[in-house]
Amino acid sequence: MNKKTTEKIQISKTAASLYLKNSRFTMQALAEESGIEKEAIFDFFSNRRDVLNFFYEGVMLEYRSSVEAIDNYHSYTLSEKLSNLALTVIELMDPHKEFVRKTYTEYVQCTSRSKEFNTYFIEELESIYRIDSNQSRISQALNNKLLYKAGLTNFHLLIQFWLKDKSAGNQKTMELVDKWTSFVQELHYSSILDRGFDVAKFLYYNSPFRPSKN
Repeated sequence: MNKKTTEKIQISKTAASLYLKNSRFTMQALAEESGIEKEAIFDFFSNRRDVLNFFYEGVMLEYRSSVEAIDNYHSYTLSEKLSNLALTVIELMDPHKEFVRKTYTEYVQCTSRSKEFNTYFIEELESIYRIDSNQSRISQALNNKLLYKAGLTNFHLLIQFWLKDKSAGNQKTMELVDKWTSFVQELHYSSILDRGFDVAKFLYYNSPFRPSKN
């Protein structure tokens, strides 16, 4: 990430902490808390809402940066990539869990205020699914926007689970991610659907019960 993006992310994290003290904090208060001149903050953001919205966008930008630093990421399985996506995003949010608890539903899940987060997340899902050559033919054919939106919805549900998770180190959340992503991989890697399609295709063209064209 470039310096400007890094600074914007840091300002948004400071704003997230400040929000818990006063949800209507001023830009001057943010400047004092972050140690950055107010004019410099206005170079990045128009108002308080812009700063808070960017918190979630910043999470996805940090996730992308972390993926670029993984040398063998291309060799990860579907389950490993999906797990890495979910757990890395949660790990980045974790220091600001109370802020996420108070704002995620409003800012991300139920509105378009932080639409960049949802857009980035869907783009990551599309990238993960489309370049995975181990999927069955049927699964590859079903890789579309509907699948990615369903994945985003499932992630929203995961966030709600995590926010209520009181286990040490979010252990239950990690177990849920592991079980869910393993299940998804089984579905997409299984050749059963391909074989079923081949059987159905054979019967369609060769069934003695099929009406004759003559």
